[in-house]
Amino acid sequence: MNYLAHIYLADNSEENMLGNFLGDFVNKSLENEFEQSIRKGIIMHKKLDTFTDSHPDFLRSRKRISKSNRRLAGVLIDIFYDHFLAKNWKDYSSISLEEYADNFYKILRKFSYCLPDKLLRRMNYIIEENWLISYRDIHGIQTAVDRIATRFVNTRHPLVNPIEELINNYEGLESDFKCFYPHAIDYSNKLKIIL
Repeated sequence: MNYLAHIYLADNSEENMLGNFLGDFVNKSLENEFEQSIRKGIIMHKKLDTFTDSHPDFLRSRKRISKSNRRLAGVLIDIFYDHFLAKNWKDYSSISLEEYADNFYKILRKFSYCLPDKLLRRMNYIIEENWLISYRDIHGIQTAVDRIATRFVNTRHPLVNPIEELINNYEGLESDFKCFYPHAIDYSNKLKIIL
């Protein structure tokens, strides 16, 4: 799962939402630099990633990715699942995606004093380009996967036409997501109780 899914699965506290978002930006050695309520969100993010990476529906989605991009299939599926969540947002929330995204951007600004430098440098782009809303459209996903692809241009296994993976497998991936996401919601609800 990517940014939108992690934020959605957090509890409704600002700190937990922020922590769930921060999970990809904070390694284990830096977790203790955050207050407990944010740290819970970071831990929740990592547990959700472990759950997701081993879930049969997610694994089925990974297998849909062509061999040329298989090495980074998990990264692509994370982004594609955010697309399906944004596209089907009304099935999961009574609050509009626009209102939800605006609220989260306010949280990012409010807690900017404690954000890791890597995220702080991206924060204005995330807000100005309205990443959470942009996931709803194929064009927004194209932009997101292009951003990812630039990180791997000089590697041995760059991404090859990553948006085609979504377009060519659209119905199957959406079906996988719709099967998977209720399980992720159930798991996140359990985490909210035990963390």
